[in-house]
Amino acid sequence: MAFLKNIFRKLVRGLLPGNSIEKILKVQICESGAMKNAIELWQDMYKNEPPWKGGPNNTIPLNLPAVISSEFARLILTEFRIEISGSQMAEYLDGQLKNGTVELNKFVEWYCAGGGISIKPYVSGVDENGQPTAIKLDFVRSADFFPCAYNNEMVTAAVFVEGKKVGDYLYTRLEYHELSGREYTITNKAFRSEQIFQYDTDGGYTVNDRFQTEVPLSSVPEWAGLSEEPVRIGNMDKPLFVYIKVPVANNIDTASPLGVSVYSRATEVIEKTDEQYGRFWWEYKATEAAINADESLFTTDKKGKPVLPAGEERLFRTFDFDKADNGSGFIQTYAPEIRYDAQAKGLNKQLQLIELLVGLAPGTISEMQDVEKTATEIKHGKQRSYHTVNAMQQAWQRGFANLIEAMRTLAVLYSIVPDGKTELNCSWGDGVLEDTDAEYQRRWAMVLAGKLKTEDFLQWYFGCSKEEALAMMPEQTPQFPPEE
Repeated sequence: MAFLKNIFRKLVRGLLPGNSIEKILKVQICESGAMKNAIELWQDMYKNEPPWKGGPNNTIPLNLPAVISSEFARLILTEFRIEISGSQMAEYLDGQLKNGTVELNKFVEWYCAGGGISIKPYVSGVDENGQPTAIKLDFVRSADFFPCAYNNEMVTAAVFVEGKKVGDYLYTRLEYHELSGREYTITNKAFRSEQIFQYDTDGGYTVNDRFQTEVPLSSVPEWAGLSEEPVRIGNMDKPLFVYIKVPVANNIDTASPLGVSVYSRATEVIEKTDEQYGRFWWEYKATEAAINADESLFTTDKKGKPVLPAGEERLFRTFDFDKADNGSGFIQTYAPEIRYDAQAKGLNKQLQLIELLVGLAPGTISEMQDVEKTATEIKHGKQRSYHTVNAMQQAWQRGFANLIEAMRTLAVLYSIVPDGKTELNCSWGDGVLEDTDAEYQRRWAMVLAGKLKTEDFLQWYFGCSKEEALAMMPEQTPQFPPEE
């Protein structure tokens, strides 16, 4: 049943965006059918609803895609710090950025699962003069982001899809951004679906046509402040959104500007691992201890059926041994040996292969077979994760730099704060490779031995500038010469 439900969901989703968006906005989406199908698959896998769930073998997914994405997000952000300095503008943007990235761990997880993420800043809140006061951030998943034009450096035109359920209808907003020459255009359109005709047991719902009727943006309170007419901004050289992709070569569509999921190269192995996990648990179910007993050993109810001991019904299996083999009163224990080691070893081998394919260190999701004894061996085992994580950290740092520029443009455009210098400081740490506690002790010992300056130690530990480290240090007590 679950298997059929997943197929149905996939078919319904296939009716969504692409062609409809192109017709409505008269644009061309740079997304092949192969990429569309891949993104849908990655999203289904992340939600633990892969197409192979259930099926003839009643496959139970291990939720590995979510685990892998979560682990990468943890490694990327473990020691992450960000700061914007240099002016009043920088101070304002720093506050807005920190407010908008409170749930950054969740967004980075989405990024890992979907192959990329788009961040779209927008103005919010108004003062007594009707001027915006805040800049908020909208993190858009790959499934809701459709690139329309791009160059070697960035996506220059894209459609963002947002849906909201109101009553028995699904409302969809299409927000189209386009940079053409030096002119930037933002267009918003809203639509109401046909009435929702089916609700799933898990709270989901389906519609055949989510763009049935165009409606005013004010139909949804959250969209009421948006312009019904296209907004045009001149003298622009970059879009007012950022797309950050997973820095792995796209081997699904080499011409696509989109990234691929961190587990894109392991999808087939993940499917086989889920199947192996099912076999692992079937081993326990099939070898569950039982007592085969002749029906004559039990009293019977009014219908002549054996009455089993209360609370132990699962333990007994009754047969008419008298008719079967003249074994009246026969009793037999069923307790075959569980092939735990063989099944567990097979499952672990699959997990190790997944680690290799996604770029995680051995032992991250599998069981380590050999104990690593030396620090050098441990560091060597983590090198794979380090290179993968480092590349993604650099992608995010470039994304943050472009995001701050877009936020700054909005702040100037709406006269929220005077323009000024902005300097981005990102600190990622080296926790993937090093033991932070051990490194702390090592560096502090060097300070005490006079081989490392205290301000350099503070700079490393807090990820701050030298000036900030010096400001943290206590004032030195003047040393007076002894009295003669």
